[in-house]
Amino acid sequence: MSYKKYEMVIRGILGKIESGEWGPGTQILAERKLAELFSVSRITVQKALDELVERNVLERPPHRNGTFVRPDSGIFPGIVSRKESRLVGVAIDDISDSFGAHILRGIEDCLWNRRYHTIICNVDRNFRKVEDYFLSLSEQNIDGVIFSPVIESECYEEKNRTIIDRLDRQKTPLVLLDRTITDARKNFVSTNHREASRRLTSDFIARGKHRRLILVTGVSCSSIAEREEGFLEAVRSAGLDPDEQRIVRLNDNLLFPELRPDSSYIEEIQKVLGDVDGASGFVALNGRLLRGAALALCRMGFPLGRFTRPDLHGQFAVPLDGLGDTLVSVQPAYQLGYEAARLLLHSIETPGSATMQIRLDADVRLFEE
Repeated sequence: MSYKKYEMVIRGILGKIESGEWGPGTQILAERKLAELFSVSRITVQKALDELVERNVLERPPHRNGTFVRPDSGIFPGIVSRKESRLVGVAIDDISDSFGAHILRGIEDCLWNRRYHTIICNVDRNFRKVEDYFLSLSEQNIDGVIFSPVIESECYEEKNRTIIDRLDRQKTPLVLLDRTITDARKNFVSTNHREASRRLTSDFIARGKHRRLILVTGVSCSSIAEREEGFLEAVRSAGLDPDEQRIVRLNDNLLFPELRPDSSYIEEIQKVLGDVDGASGFVALNGRLLRGAALALCRMGFPLGRFTRPDLHGQFAVPLDGLGDTLVSVQPAYQLGYEAARLLLHSIETPGSATMQIRLDADVRLFEE
């Protein structure tokens, strides 16, 4: 018996119940007739019926011959069974860059092994777009959601909590990916951002004997906060004074790939950077921040043109003179996606299972073009 035939029989029976053809209390066709209807073996039909009885969709009452639709099955005409939609909503950051593309590939590879399909939302750091997406998903009766909380300039926690609460009310299984919110207590898969940032900064300080660095950080969210903590931990461990390090916070939502070097926001960054005398390098907490800082520093005369490309992703530690070792922390994007999908499938297929949090290690390496 193939899995596909077994699922086909279940969907066919559910379709007849949902359409109203087989109403509550109706005796369904005998196993032989069902086998003929779906062109499968009776063994396949028996397995499908046993599963639907276990789910309380069908029943085999004592002292009665045959199988019947339960009056309290909870399935009504026009409503698709949640468990049988085999659709998963995925809302993540820009899937056009390499990081998002590899995450999505990991998700789809894992889900396809179990014949689940994805409905994708390219978040674009646009909360209103994501709200509309989740409203649409609620009409699709999806089986579960993989969601990277949206990074917006204000109310990161409050806005994302509204989406998480809505999914809770709908009893939709959820896995948060890469970012979380305080006390969410949800399944969560992420890079160990703090440790990755600590390793990157420690290695960079040791290689270049750096004493004063510029930390280029972005809009507040859980991953950015963890990376800032890792940076400061490395600074303290190296015996440096955290107060001597320059921290520059940018709005990385404005640092989109199409941003021109002569834009007004790059001028603003240049002003924010101000006097960088005494600093020998900078740490940028993501690729957008790297590009924004590099564009501004180039205008200030630093030879950092190779870091202005919009396709760079990761956390970077860069010497201002452009000559020393540049390090990059690379997240395991494919594994993040795969683990998120694996955890979601576990939640879908094992309702009430314990919440899990998975942290994966990043790879810190020399940056090579």
